[in-house]
Amino acid sequence: MRAKQDEVEDLKNQLQASAEQQRRESAQATLALSLLPLGERQYRAQDFNGALDTYQRALQMNTENPVIHYRIGYIHVQSGQLDDAEHHLLEALRIDPSFAPALAALGYVYRRKGEQMKPSHDRDKMLNRAESKLLEALEISPKLVDDDDESWWGSLGSLYRRRGQIDEAIRAYEAAAEVTPHSSYPFSNLALLKVGDRDAMIDAYRRVERLARAEALAQVDNYWGYADLLTAQLALGKTDEAADTLITVFDTVPPNSPYALDTLREALERLVGALGGPERAPHIGEFIARIRQHPHAKNTTVTTSGGSG
Repeated sequence: MRAKQDEVEDLKNQLQASAEQQRRESAQATLALSLLPLGERQYRAQDFNGALDTYQRALQMNTENPVIHYRIGYIHVQSGQLDDAEHHLLEALRIDPSFAPALAALGYVYRRKGEQMKPSHDRDKMLNRAESKLLEALEISPKLVDDDDESWWGSLGSLYRRRGQIDEAIRAYEAAAEVTPHSSYPFSNLALLKVGDRDAMIDAYRRVERLARAEALAQVDNYWGYADLLTAQLALGKTDEAADTLITVFDTVPPNSPYALDTLREALERLVGALGGPERAPHIGEFIARIRQHPHAKNTTVTTSGGSG
């Protein structure tokens, strides 16, 4: 009889301990979730390190949350730490294999890795993996946007453009424009693909100018909005206005983003080509030179995008 009572008491203690453990884990998970808005605000204020610290604290409290792994991975992407980004995005997908934001961000990681490789079969395989992940994410969630509020269709469009698949790139950018009709990013990329139709390109850049100015006014530290505004002003020959905008571009460039200025420089180099070469667009060369000389410029070949584009 005594043994039976001891067995019942042990079971009771085990149940109480289990319930207490569940309460602690639930409290930790709730606290971890409460940190996510803070990390998001820090990221949007371009405090990548602060946001990363916040998300790492959240991860210590809840290691099995795919959103936390995704947020950490996304910041690593924007900081150029692609291996760290891949690790956390794969962790997010281990927990939730159909988590569309992590699928799209992983596709972007593979795209960035592939674009840094020399032409080879391995590079082709990496870019194919990128396309596959992006398409998988967009099939699950066609209106999916990244943490910078840009459509993931834009990133797919840039992949197609770099592979010379111009028709596919145009369709992807048009899809991005449908998802984010008030973003200058997809329209800026579409404008640069109107090679051979200068009037259509100029009309497109007038729209980009309106959208980018509105973005910059809505968020005064919106680097990508100012970058698109600068590009549009130079396309339209508004050199004096562009000179003022370049000052703001330099003031708002994300300090932890290794490719922000190189992305802009490459876009301007593409613009020179679209306008007919340096002889037809001599005013842009000075701006490219000033961007190259800026301390944050790495002067490497990069993806042409804003956010995850």
